[in-house]
Amino acid sequence: MTATLKGLRYWDKSTDDEGHVDYNLVWNVETDGPYADPTFAAGLPAPGSTLSVGGVLTNPWAFYQRKGSAKLRHEGKHFRLWDVTTLFTTRPNRRCQTDAIEDPLLEPHKIRGGQDTFQREAIEDKDGNAILNAAGQRFRGPAVQIEDGYSTFEIEQNVAWINVDVLGDYVYAVNNAAHWGLGARTIRCRSITWEEVLYGTCYFYFKVTSGFQINKKTWDLKLLEEGDVVLIKDTNPPRFKRAKDEYEENLTHVLLDANGNALAPGDPEVYTTKRVRAEKDFSAAGWPATLFH
Repeated sequence: MTATLKGLRYWDKSTDDEGHVDYNLVWNVETDGPYADPTFAAGLPAPGSTLSVGGVLTNPWAFYQRKGSAKLRHEGKHFRLWDVTTLFTTRPNRRCQTDAIEDPLLEPHKIRGGQDTFQREAIEDKDGNAILNAAGQRFRGPAVQIEDGYSTFEIEQNVAWINVDVLGDYVYAVNNAAHWGLGARTIRCRSITWEEVLYGTCYFYFKVTSGFQINKKTWDLKLLEEGDVVLIKDTNPPRFKRAKDEYEENLTHVLLDANGNALAPGDPEVYTTKRVRAEKDFSAAGWPATLFH
């Protein structure tokens, strides 16, 4: 989902009694997503830039100070057209302590983070070696329960429009490519909440909070090859039978290799990886391209 700058629609100019000049530039921006932010369209003026459009409309003393607005002008089936206004002014920038953002849609996103904790059964030591007893079997139960956790963070945004169905598709999905400096399938969207808010008596907007978890080992399942049946030798297609011990007693648990054969004593455990989480393009979700301002 993208925001595309289509060009300058019109502009106006005003001058006050002290000689300061304000320029309101209204840009034509098209978005193709239900909650793509038109104010992030590439090519719009950057905060602090001087007025220079087409080499004709210029004023080296007029600066863009993040003031403006975004208003929906037309809504089609697969796109929306916006009027994005940017104010250039020769007035001196007010101090940080007194310069407030009045339009909630122009407020920057907010981010907060923390940690989830849970108990899990340790299967490897710090060096990645399997935790086994003297007979080569895995330790199980409370003796190998350890506390672990995932880094978490939330992004809060004010947006003009949401699509509940599209938002729902992202919940529990993982990133399909590298994003926010992290590898593919390492970020899981764990929740999305939203509320409709009335700004004064002017218009409604939506406050959307998206929560994430980070797992640097990816959110793919790493499963131990184990079960109670083993491969019948020289069968094609493969057939399996109940695993038995040397006394021909049924076994309830046996470690397997990648083909379904019982592991020989001392052989390393074999794991298989399964991708069960759906992948989504996080860059198209309307979330900021960078987390920190």
